[in-house]
Amino acid sequence: MDLLTHLFLPITVAYVVRPALFPSPSYLLLAGFAVLPDIDKLLGLQGALHSIITLGLLGGIVFVAERWHRDDSTYAIVIITLLFSHLLLDFLNGGPVTFLYPLSNVGFGLTYPTELVLGDTVGTTGVRNPAPAVATDAPNRSRAAYPLVNGYGVLSGLTFLIIYARGSLSERLSVRGPDRET
Repeated sequence: MDLLTHLFLPITVAYVVRPALFPSPSYLLLAGFAVLPDIDKLLGLQGALHSIITLGLLGGIVFVAERWHRDDSTYAIVIITLLFSHLLLDFLNGGPVTFLYPLSNVGFGLTYPTELVLGDTVGTTGVRNPAPAVATDAPNRSRAAYPLVNGYGVLSGLTFLIIYARGSLSERLSVRGPDRET
């Protein structure tokens, strides 16, 4: 999964579901937590931050810190959701996601082998392998290249910008009220 999709898809969903969580644009920086798990690749520890165990521990620390500092957990829940959205997106994109690292190095991901098989006539056209399949594999331990941007990421970013701009414009109009002639 590319960087832009990890950044923009989860924050778009969070903004649509709970726009009040983002009272100013600076709160959108929380989206950085959605890409945090990929730091394991930079460190040469692929899989270490793609684990419910390590992200659970990190999320627990964030939760306790916010409760202690603000006596609230609203943003900790957003951060934890963004962290785990990374695992979900990687799993849906084929993985492999090492959910139980360091207990297991086996990664999982969905593959989509569905094909439309075109026959000579409409009657002989059909679908082959209609269901997604779960694939297992070890994470790539090489320090090779990883996708940074793709079309889905660009689309996710554009979708976010449209939704955010529309929400900001609507908010400004509702605060100012309709123009009235005097």
